[in-house]
Amino acid sequence: MELTRTIRVRLEPTPEQASALARTVEANRQALDYVSRIAFERKIRNRVALHRAAYRTIRTRFGLRAQMACTVCRVVAGVYKSMKSNGNEDTPAEFKRAKPVFQWNKDYVLRNGVAHITTIDGRLRIPFRVEPPYSRYLQDGWTFGAAELVQTRRGWFLRVSVSKTVPDPADDFDAVIGVDQGMRFLVTASCGNQAMFIRGGRVKQTRLHYVRLRASLQRKGTRSAKRRLKAIGRRESRFMTDVNHQIAKAVVRFAQAQGQRPLIVLEDLTGSNLSVRFRLKDRYWRMSWAFRQLTDFIRYKAEEAGIAVMFIDPTGTSETCPKCGHCETANRSRKRHEFRCKKCGYRCNDDLAASRVIAQKGLECLRQSQSA
Repeated sequence: MELTRTIRVRLEPTPEQASALARTVEANRQALDYVSRIAFERKIRNRVALHRAAYRTIRTRFGLRAQMACTVCRVVAGVYKSMKSNGNEDTPAEFKRAKPVFQWNKDYVLRNGVAHITTIDGRLRIPFRVEPPYSRYLQDGWTFGAAELVQTRRGWFLRVSVSKTVPDPADDFDAVIGVDQGMRFLVTASCGNQAMFIRGGRVKQTRLHYVRLRASLQRKGTRSAKRRLKAIGRRESRFMTDVNHQIAKAVVRFAQAQGQRPLIVLEDLTGSNLSVRFRLKDRYWRMSWAFRQLTDFIRYKAEEAGIAVMFIDPTGTSETCPKCGHCETANRSRKRHEFRCKKCGYRCNDDLAASRVIAQKGLECLRQSQSA
């Protein structure tokens, strides 16, 4: 199994080097727009055909190096193929914020604290540093792939793709962990009689603070208030990303404590906000909650730890009794956050009951796949 991650490398260019990077970004953007017009007007979607039609002009008009010109054609072809699959072929693609893509060992190399990067002004040697969360990817067998050059308010960065081949998780699991996601408890994980609850009250209060602050700024409507609104949106997004990282780490640690070969079972919540009914006052919390992000974090952190992850259909998990299997809407009381089976009388916390049912569904899927 191959793991792929994206790490952030901070570049520390001199003013002259920063100017060269900026010119390279702009030349790349202009080249992308030029090739995009060719692809749209001539209806070229094949990368090789697009390369033949635009390569020489890219080199002479925009001054891009050979590998960068090839990458421009490949990027444009990929964008138009995506637009075709999405049914959006009637408008040309525009590249307003281009991010040049560099190829490892061709356009860039990271060596001894110095990034060797190809620009339209030649090869630059720029000092770089990697922040602690990403430093471990510079060793332990990770290999480098393509990188994007990005300029933010904080400076210049390379977003580098790294990959590593690891053994597939064992299929003889000794522990199955069911994970239920919710609002009162952000995550409820259970394995047998062991359970872990992560409350969402603190997170909800923090987000409520952002809601009130955003409403106050929207009432003002001034230019400075609008700038502040954007800053607050970015801050809230960073806050939620950090919370989801912490939750994902806690779930993986809980799974590791249950056995040597654990299996994490998650609900496939794709589109859940569009199919679940909820009260109007809960609209913001439900529609803005990052279910997908948390699921992705749990999956990739589990993969790094060698833990298998399975997804099951969420239908009925909150109303099914983990003891007798009876499924009925009246089994669950959302107001009291209690589960009480109308058939056998089994009682417990509703989120805990759901996590146990999720684990049982995961076991059932395992048996079916092994018997097939």
